[in-house]
Amino acid sequence: MDKTLDTAECARILKSLGDESRLKIVQLLLQGECSVSQVVQSLNLPQPQASHHLAILRGSGLVNTRREGNRVINFIDPEIRSMLNKKDLGLDLGCCSITFE
Repeated sequence: MDKTLDTAECARILKSLGDESRLKIVQLLLQGECSVSQVVQSLNLPQPQASHHLAILRGSGLVNTRREGNRVINFIDPEIRSMLNKKDLGLDLGCCSITFE
């Protein structure tokens, strides 16, 4: 792990993960970058709901975006990705770890 989060950063991330849809989005993004429409299609969520959840994940610093034409591509923030435990596809936040099955 390259970075250890302080307790405020850790709490912000954990709070953002306190929803089943957001956990599923993070699990999807751990597999690779996705546009909003890909998130909608993969998780069968209404577009406004997917955008809302992505905004919360961006606000926590867990997810970042970039534009490709008129599409917005979502991805796990590189600093957070550096905390990725490759063996069990989990995040080691320093204060705790989260494993996705």
